[in-house]
Amino acid sequence: APKADAPKADVRDAAVPDAAAQEFAPAPDAEAFDDGASAGLTARQALRTSAFWLLSIGHGVALLVVTAVNVHAITHIRDHLGYSVSQSSLAITLMTIAQICGVLLGMSIGDRFDKRRLCAASMLGHGFGMLMLTWATGPAMLAAFALMHGTAWGLRGPLMQAIRADYFGRRSIGMIMGLSATIIAIGQIGGPLIAGSLADLSGNYRFGFTTLALLALTGSLAFLLAKPPVLPAAGN
Repeated sequence: APKADAPKADVRDAAVPDAAAQEFAPAPDAEAFDDGASAGLTARQALRTSAFWLLSIGHGVALLVVTAVNVHAITHIRDHLGYSVSQSSLAITLMTIAQICGVLLGMSIGDRFDKRRLCAASMLGHGFGMLMLTWATGPAMLAAFALMHGTAWGLRGPLMQAIRADYFGRRSIGMIMGLSATIIAIGQIGGPLIAGSLADLSGNYRFGFTTLALLALTGSLAFLLAKPPVLPAAGN
């Protein structure tokens, strides 16, 4: 007698568990992503590191210069250097173009070189650029100010967030950035006030701008001293 055919498996039923397993299985990099997100310092741990305070000081000093220039540069160029408003505006336009170039430069070299040293070099650009603006005797010195200060601003700006992520990890980076912002806000507020107050006392911007330039040069040292802390292993 012919043998009965063996029952055939339902291919559709067999495929369902596999499809479900594939749908709900974690992505290959999910575990690595979770480990990366949990690695790093808490905000309280970051506050206990010298790197947090040195980065905040360096960043705050940079903004002393940036905000003072934004508020007072045209007045200084027009009233104390003797240029017209349109000529003063050309210097600021050149500074803005240099800033854009600095951002593009940072994109290309920010991950290839030590961010700490790049930030320190940017502070030198802020400081020497400010001195050029303060003591300018001709258009060439104004152009040097615009190129140095603008490039330094563009290069340094994006690195401020990136270096903190490198130093402190992603675990509490939002809180760490927020705490840093409350400190660097002092620089944002103080720059125009210092430059303006000293200009009222002395009759021009030379004393105030020179003071800010020297502070920017010391800010370079703050970045150089900001060594990265040791991050704990993921899950610790």
